[in-house]
Amino acid sequence: MMIGTIRINLIVALLAGIFTFALSIGNNLFLSSCIKAGYSFLILFVVTFGFRWVLGLLIGPVSSLEDSLLENSSSGVGQNLDLSTPDEDEETRQLLKSNHTNQTKDAQSNDMQFSPLNPPKLVTKNNLDPEQLAGALRRMSED
Repeated sequence: MMIGTIRINLIVALLAGIFTFALSIGNNLFLSSCIKAGYSFLILFVVTFGFRWVLGLLIGPVSSLEDSLLENSSSGVGQNLDLSTPDEDEETRQLLKSNHTNQTKDAQSNDMQFSPLNPPKLVTKNNLDPEQLAGALRRMSED
């Protein structure tokens, strides 16, 4: 079992042939470059068959496992997603209205209880003894 079609082989081989020709034309004669590009085309055409066959072997068991899982889950549970919004019934509307009125009452009661913070004010000492300040500075510089 192989993956893909022969077009994949042709595209890969053609790209390799053109790449080989472009790289060898600067150092070789035209005929020599064409021969090297032809060899490159043939080699990669055959190698791509092998690569496709190996991928087919690796992916084959995975796809057969997926097929068996799909056959076993023929009930369709979990296969469909319903994105429609259900219609609002009268109970839902009443519930939303009651929640809205409760929130506005709570907000009004919270506004009544609010009082701003009164942080303590910072106090500075304006009349400090210069000798005490110099002593503190000396002790700090010794550490």
